[in-house]
Amino acid sequence: MAGAEDLSKGLTQLSLGVDSHKIIVGVDYGTTYTGLSYVSTEKKDINDIVVVNTWPGPARDADHVEKAPSRIAYPNENTDMESPRWGYQVEPGMTAYSWTKLLLEQRMPLGGYEDQNLEVASKAGIMKLPEGKTAVQVVADFLTEIRDHARRILEKRITEKILAATPLEFWLTIPAIWSESAKNATREAALLAGFEGSSDRPKDRIFMITEPEAAAVAAIRKSIHDGMGDCVKPEDGVLICDCGGGTVDITTYLISETSPQLVFEELCTGIGGKCGSTAIDRNLYALMSERFGNAFDEIPLKRKGPGSEFMNKFERVKRDFGFSKEDKINELRLKMNLKDPDPTFYDEEETFVLLSNNDLRKMFDPIIKQIIELLQQQIEDANREAEREAINRIILVGGFGDSYYLRQELVKHFESAGRITITVPDNPQSVIVRGAALRGLEGIRPKTRRSRRHYGFQRWIPFREGTDSELDARTDPFTGLKMVSGIMKWMIAKGEKYVDNYNSDPHNLKILHFEGDSLRKHLLLFSCDLRDAPERYDSDKIEHVGMIVVDFRNVDLAQFEKKKVNGIETTVLQYAVKVVFGAEEGVLKFLVIANDAVIGTANIDFSQKTTISQVHVPRSSSQPRMAQKSLEYRSPKKDTSP
Repeated sequence: MAGAEDLSKGLTQLSLGVDSHKIIVGVDYGTTYTGLSYVSTEKKDINDIVVVNTWPGPARDADHVEKAPSRIAYPNENTDMESPRWGYQVEPGMTAYSWTKLLLEQRMPLGGYEDQNLEVASKAGIMKLPEGKTAVQVVADFLTEIRDHARRILEKRITEKILAATPLEFWLTIPAIWSESAKNATREAALLAGFEGSSDRPKDRIFMITEPEAAAVAAIRKSIHDGMGDCVKPEDGVLICDCGGGTVDITTYLISETSPQLVFEELCTGIGGKCGSTAIDRNLYALMSERFGNAFDEIPLKRKGPGSEFMNKFERVKRDFGFSKEDKINELRLKMNLKDPDPTFYDEEETFVLLSNNDLRKMFDPIIKQIIELLQQQIEDANREAEREAINRIILVGGFGDSYYLRQELVKHFESAGRITITVPDNPQSVIVRGAALRGLEGIRPKTRRSRRHYGFQRWIPFREGTDSELDARTDPFTGLKMVSGIMKWMIAKGEKYVDNYNSDPHNLKILHFEGDSLRKHLLLFSCDLRDAPERYDSDKIEHVGMIVVDFRNVDLAQFEKKKVNGIETTVLQYAVKVVFGAEEGVLKFLVIANDAVIGTANIDFSQKTTISQVHVPRSSSQPRMAQKSLEYRSPKKDTSP
């Protein structure tokens, strides 16, 4: 705890009026467990980062643990409870909510590995929500408790008075495979939890970092300086495999420099899936249902769900599986009303469910097979991009990354050729939360990242005889030219490199605004996961991301051209929208430009399922588009700053 003591001494000496000083707080909100870390900006090194290892509640099995369960219980559903209980405060037998993080993401993950038993778990009530609350609200309630715990920890270190005058900068981790709507939902929950914008702490801020990037920042940095041998070197290709509770997230980095500072870049587009350790839990539920039928299915969730004595014991069995080669029978206590149970599977006298190591292998192996396939695909993509065998190291992080059995199977598959080594850092569960704080402290980040998807808008271009369908033909209201609608303009391609706060080329729009029309103009944003994106928006491989709302209510319309249409004077709104990728907020941002100046920002609404007729479609020039970066008509001067 020397780091905590140094932090306390350093902060006590600070003037309360120093605005530049902050405390960086890392928050690794996971499907099953959540971690916290903190460090003063007066510090300079990864070893100064303090990982919180004290958590309230009687359900923990040790005094010092690095994470708390991502679980919350409400007083209206539990007796003798006056306020919500969370983490280790939630005891077996309580009605509680777990795995809620997975409900923030509704789309198929990149890589296509969706856990088929998610639906089974959902129908069984394991992923249910309390009546009257959304997933965002439940996550916000849990994050509120995490925020309050972080404040209590810091108050003990530096006093309540100093903390009140010291801004907190939160770095919240998110899966890299998540869609924009899931990222936005996470940020919305954090804002509801008071991580930023609260009246009592107006200077606090919230930023987001992907879990594999946070892991890379900490694990690679630690490898360079730990003196254990086989350190990461320039030209190494390092694959970070974040095996968490809900997701597996894979990203590959190419190391350029290790001294005097770490310089690295994302080598290829990352992939992942919902095949984390909770998928093994869901395989257990499927096996139990198959063997015991209604006797298991009808057991109340509080006796068999996450946090129950039954699942707590399975968690320990799962963690130790693979450590010993002994073929043993694992006993999990669960009372069931069974008629003549098979003694191979159930000890009726002791009320034990009996699971053999072979049973465990059947639960683990399908998940590990998916992870191996994801790793193999990522290695092939990285080697193709680098035009050489680039990957020589796989680093396993996350709670599931510490599994003996998982590492054994990966070593069998990948180390046999002798080129790729598989390592697990000390305390792999806390690597990500350390990396989150390190990102805020030192600003370490990849030099470039890779876009996980294509993002773009639909537009009109001049009609191409013999190529385009007459059903898609339109007449340009400004020029009278024959156009074709529904052509995509991709603002960034999947796999394309980008830097922090990268501004895309402008997407130009020209629309008529009649008096009395709404000054909130709408534009649909689309994405595509294919390697080569389709030209037309009506492909079934293109997804609707959300509706961008451009608000002109506070814009001086006098700067725009006036035009009479059928004797009615209208305003010609000619403007452009730029998409900002790689913002520290962790979500897409949008800039609105007119007459070579930024006139505002635009918001995106992920809930709207609008029709194309509601959306303004940009016109094109008289020349067909020849390349992805070409513009529809004369564009504003390129501006790479907000």
